[in-house]
Order: sequence, then C-alpha cells, then structure tokens
Amino acid sequence: MNYWIIAANGQTYGPADLATLRRWVAESRVVGTTPVGESETGPFRDAALVPELATAFGAPPVDADEGRPPSQASAPPTSPQAPAGVPADWPPQAIGVSQLVSGIFNLIAAAGWLLTCFGVILSVPLAFLGVYELIAYSRARTTDPQRYLDSTQTKAVLDICTILTGNLGSAVCGIVMLTQIPAARERLAQR
Repeated sequence: MNYWIIAANGQTYGPADLATLRRWVAESRVVGTTPVGESETGPFRDAALVPELATAFGAPPVDADEGRPPSQASAPPTSPQAPAGVPADWPPQAIGVSQLVSGIFNLIAAAGWLLTCFGVILSVPLAFLGVYELIAYSRARTTDPQRYLDSTQTKAVLDICTILTGNLGSAVCGIVMLTQIPAARERLAQR
C-alpha cells in the first residue's frame, strides 16, 4: 500500500511505501503528528494513529480493526531528540540569549537599512545573518555541541563586523558570545 504525507512546510509527498515511511520516522522526517493518508487527497490522520506505523513510534502493535493505538502506548516524539552528550542546560545561557538577541537586532537593522538608498546592499546580509542566528538558536539542543560552538564563533565574528552598519547591539552580543565560548568548550571537555 502507498501513503502520502503532508510535511511541516505544507507540501504533500508520496507515494511512499511502508518501509520508506518507517525510514522517515527513524530519520525524524515524520513525527507522530505528521498527517498521513492513503491517497494524495486524503483523508489524512496523524502518523501515530496509522496502525501500520504504530510500532515505528515505539508503541505496541495497534489493533488494525479499531485503528487507534492502545491507551498504554507512549506518545510519539514531536521534535528531534538531542544527541548523546548534550548537557541538559545547553546552550549556555549567555551564548544562547546573546545569539537570540543578536538575530533580532540584525533583522531590525536590516529593516531599517531597507528604507534607505543603501537598502539592498546592507539589508540583505543583515537579514541573512539574523535569520541564520535565529535558526541556529532554535536548533541548539539538537546540534552537536562542538559544531554549535564552531558555528557560533563564526556568527559572533560576523556580529562584531555589523558595527560597520551601525548595529551596536549585535556587535555587543558578538563580543559576549566570543568571550563565553572558551568557558563553554572547557565545560564540555570536563563532561
């Protein structure tokens, strides 16, 4: 039997056989709340409620006649899990908050520069950096800590360079991040 899914971006993907869907579950491309249907037009239901997929989410086998998981089944994951070795309080607060604030400052600065004659030249790089920082912040818990610190160091240097556009807030956040990265690396090494 073939299935279709509606991804988080709203696009419909399929047809996919059961083995492909199980692989997508293992890769966290399909989560328990992903809409799954037996035709491209539906009807769709949560992946965790599809009897053939119940075991892929760690639930006991589902009664195919009733089409619902047993009440004792555990809830399927709704987001990617943190890799092994990620501290519970990761990312360090000073780095995480600075990255979040810097991303917001960059987007505000980009919007401000867009209203000037230098609009595209200065606003596009600031907007890219701002969005990149917000995405990195949102994925901090699911990224390898060393990789996260390496990319944060690069973003911190770029944030300091934004002083050239008059973005003092982002430059200060970049300095804070750069000063906190060695302590975070040391903390990781001790674990």
